[in-house]
Amino acid sequence: MAKRKQGDGRREPDGRGFVQVVRQPSTGVEAVSGRAWVGVDQQVGHGSADALFALTQRQYAAALAGEGLGSFEGECWRGGHDELLLFHPGGGSWRPERWFPARARMLPPRFEGELWWHVDALDEPADGPQAAVARLLAAGTDRAVFRLTGEGAYPRPAALIGGLGPGSDRARARAVLGEPVEEGGDVHAVEGDRVRLGYVDGGLATIALERPAPQPLPTGPVRAFLAVLGEPEGGPAFREAARLAGGAHRRWASSSGRSRRLLAFAAGPEVQVGDGRVLSVRLPAAGLLPGARADVHRALGAPSATVRGTDLHRYGTRDLLVGYGSEFDSAHPGAAPGTVTAVLRGVGVAHHPHRWRSGEFTLFLDVLGRPEPHPLVELVRALPGVRLVLRRGLVDGVVIGDRGHRSERFASFVDGMPAGPARADVPFERPDRCGEHDDLREFEQGWVHVHCADGAAVSTVTVARQPPPVR
Repeated sequence: MAKRKQGDGRREPDGRGFVQVVRQPSTGVEAVSGRAWVGVDQQVGHGSADALFALTQRQYAAALAGEGLGSFEGECWRGGHDELLLFHPGGGSWRPERWFPARARMLPPRFEGELWWHVDALDEPADGPQAAVARLLAAGTDRAVFRLTGEGAYPRPAALIGGLGPGSDRARARAVLGEPVEEGGDVHAVEGDRVRLGYVDGGLATIALERPAPQPLPTGPVRAFLAVLGEPEGGPAFREAARLAGGAHRRWASSSGRSRRLLAFAAGPEVQVGDGRVLSVRLPAAGLLPGARADVHRALGAPSATVRGTDLHRYGTRDLLVGYGSEFDSAHPGAAPGTVTAVLRGVGVAHHPHRWRSGEFTLFLDVLGRPEPHPLVELVRALPGVRLVLRRGLVDGVVIGDRGHRSERFASFVDGMPAGPARADVPFERPDRCGEHDDLREFEQGWVHVHCADGAAVSTVTVARQPPPVR
């Protein structure tokens, strides 16, 4: 944990880097020291968070291989291994200062291990966050070919691929990674990428990652849902995809502390957006793809990988996951596709995101700080009764209630809010700040300011980057 400076009581920066490798139970490595850890749930105030306890390399390898830790976690929870405590959430933060969480993977992973961080760093900018974590984990060793033994070996060779370590044979590799891409070969599919295993005297000695050449986008209606990935919400590609998805949709927030949105279309498709761009599209396969798996493959090409009833088709930076259900039999060419998910490569999205509140407030929050030409800003500007507040060409605030169309805008601001709302009708949690005439609520991107001139009926609502004075 961060140390306090002598005399002034302030904490010194904590230079350690806690890299999460497994999400549940939370397991990873403190990359500066190389010490592995496991998270053990602790009560903190009215909530809970993980304290991180050091593991031996043998325990770490066993955890990644799915063998579990026996009674160790319970012993830590009961205070039996306090000497192994690396971080406790009761020190003012629920997470370490430098915390690198593992992302949710769209295709169920065949294995757990540090290799996933290196997979996600492929083709990423050298100064990007994924590459930085990969370098931290590799600790100066070669990331083009991971050596498992000898000089220049990866610091935790048994942690790259859980269940595989130095000396593992080909039978063990097939059990962990599945059959090779080519019969008799040593190249295995890992999501849309390839892992080439090198053996010396029949024992695993090296692991290398390879990224196949990108495939062109397929033709047909599915192309529009792949093409929209990474594009701005409200732009031409988005409008075309929205038209195909049915047009009308509700815009959901999962909480006041998260900026990702779910766009739920009445016909069933779901679009997730973040930072003003499209991250994923999920929709029924019926009417979009052929009705049998063999025909889907003819239309989309052979899948890059197949895991637990889901085929992954990769097109450069865009992934298409076709789900065939839990009873899927890969040998059955007539299996019918059920769902289709288009998602940006390397992005994890929730399969069923929480629907907390919906309405135009999500749109107003999302345009804060954006330049005037952005498609979302143009969309908000076109709404009757909306006033944009600009500062240096960026949206600084959005105001409703002072330009007419009050009932329309108030009713649309949060679904369930009446057209003539009283102060208590605003369906958010308790205000963070309040006065005789004003209520302020903080969201991740800004503030929602409800002003009541008479102290009771809502006069205006302002969504702003900075909180105004409360009266």
